[in-house]
Amino acid sequence: MTVIQEFVQVRKTEEVVTKKRSQAHEVWRRLKKNRLAIAGMLILILLLFIAVFADVIAPYPYAKQNYDEVLQPPNLKHLAGTDEFGRDILSRIIYGSRISLQIGFISLTVGALVGCILGSIAGFFGGVIDNVIMRFMDILHSIPRVILAIAIAASLGAGITSALIAVAVGSIPNFARVVRAATMTVRDQDFVEAARAIGASTSRIIVKHILPNILAPIIVQATLGVGTSILLAASLSFLGLGIQPPVPEWGAMLSSSRTYMRDNPYMVIAPGIAIMLTVLALNLFGDGLRDALDPKLKK
Repeated sequence: MTVIQEFVQVRKTEEVVTKKRSQAHEVWRRLKKNRLAIAGMLILILLLFIAVFADVIAPYPYAKQNYDEVLQPPNLKHLAGTDEFGRDILSRIIYGSRISLQIGFISLTVGALVGCILGSIAGFFGGVIDNVIMRFMDILHSIPRVILAIAIAASLGAGITSALIAVAVGSIPNFARVVRAATMTVRDQDFVEAARAIGASTSRIIVKHILPNILAPIIVQATLGVGTSILLAASLSFLGLGIQPPVPEWGAMLSSSRTYMRDNPYMVIAPGIAIMLTVLALNLFGDGLRDALDPKLKK
């Protein structure tokens, strides 16, 4: 390679890096203008911080029982009160953030990975392959997600693994549809045709050229989907098909507290607020990110 060729290659690399940086800066500029999205992002960062450092932040161990302090309302010693076993509710909510966020992010990651693979294959090849994959996705999508998750969790048995699988399967059709539609819009672009002309394999074209150019709708779908996954996992735990006691999980806490809801409403208010804030933060941030990534909304 000559000096001129090396110089041209370096310039091209610098231009690509500069373009990516400018695009990221533009997205961040538009995102900062959305105060609700920033508020959602800050709440989400706080929740992630609490989940990571739950061992340090929680005032008590989540499983510590004290029968001398059973069903105490919120006070200075127990800010969110205690449950029927004398366990500190605030500590259990703090530890529960770790469980709920893990289920939400891990299940959505698995569902997004499978959905992106199926959607990109269907959108790239079209024809019979597209029909087979998308008709199967239509079947899954036609089943209400809660009922599908209950059926899967009931057949696999209660536990964190079955909850992860049940939530992940329900998120696959949404990602497959989004990725298929986005793939069909870019598969005939010049850069894809150039990759075909130089003999690039199908898998390389999809992974290296198509998926990087359709990340925006995938990111938005993932951000909005985490909140739904957390709600679905909480619903399974509420029905006794998800996380089992004594592991703290917000849905399971709601389920165990419903017996005492009339006389001790604080037991359901605290985990309910935790679920509401988490889902609200994810939805606000997801909406703002969707607007920031939409080129039609550039200002």
